[in-house]
Amino acid sequence: MHPTAQSLLNAQIAFLDKELQGDSLQAHLAVEAQAYCKLLHSIAVRDLLPPATMVGWVQRNLLGYAPTDSMRQQVVMLIEVGLDNASNQQVPIRDLINRQIYDMMVERLISRPALRQDLIEMVLHNPASHRMLSELMYRNIIGYLTTNNPVAKHVPGAASLIKLGTGVISRMGNVERTLEKSVKAYIRHTLRDTASFGVDMIAATLNNQQLRGYADELWPRLANYRFGDASRHLELEGYSYLAVVFWNMVRSTEFMKQQVAFIVNRWYDHKGDEMAMDVLEDLGITDEQIVREVIAIGTPIVNTLRNSGHFKQRFEEHLQAFYETDAAKKILAAAEPVSE
Repeated sequence: MHPTAQSLLNAQIAFLDKELQGDSLQAHLAVEAQAYCKLLHSIAVRDLLPPATMVGWVQRNLLGYAPTDSMRQQVVMLIEVGLDNASNQQVPIRDLINRQIYDMMVERLISRPALRQDLIEMVLHNPASHRMLSELMYRNIIGYLTTNNPVAKHVPGAASLIKLGTGVISRMGNVERTLEKSVKAYIRHTLRDTASFGVDMIAATLNNQQLRGYADELWPRLANYRFGDASRHLELEGYSYLAVVFWNMVRSTEFMKQQVAFIVNRWYDHKGDEMAMDVLEDLGITDEQIVREVIAIGTPIVNTLRNSGHFKQRFEEHLQAFYETDAAKKILAAAEPVSE
């Protein structure tokens, strides 16, 4: 390397090393952070980060990410450590969710009658619910006909007749099967109307005032329920495994790829032409916060990298490459005194 270039390189490295320590470092970080915030005030979001770039980033780093089993186990371990914290086992739920927040949550649910109606219909019109209702109705009908029901208690001789009928039916298997088949066929025929009636009845019963009453009755039990009692029902290992399996299945679907592109582009339709800093301020992020955090986080990181010799090595490598260029050599040659 040209002697003058070497001298310049050494001076530059010494200057940068001095700039990146003590008060000079914090001043340097503040200046750079403020300069970047100034840029964000003058450049639109789509010019800083085009929609296609954002879509690509999400697809590569979210949809393209397959959680490793080690990552899953670490997340489970950290959650379990927090849940097993002995000092928090006796903490009542009311210390985590106070009555005001609880009431707000209840009112939010109550204010969605359409959702409530959909849930009731989904449950009662579900085939599994139909099977359960059918079996319950059949057992109740047969039980009523073959036991000491109110009719048997108040009608003279009815109890003996029922017992006789039950004995006869039990000895006539075909008749019993025919009765079962007939009763169940009738139940199936009327079940849809029964379920619809149940939907209307439950919807009428679960009116806003009733739901508030149920919530008021539930609160004392919930408020005193301890954190340790609630957390012991969580089977994190199994849930986390299912979550990873589900995510790995969903993330590779064309549906998710299209959804990401659609959502990102729709967001850019609303916010893409705004200045980047205005969007951040809408999120509660100000210039002052950015400068503060750059200094708070940047200072220990830069100190560690400088003390390890990493910065000196990187500066020296880049500056050496610069001074070896033809342009730098030409400038140095022109700056040499002409010998007479």
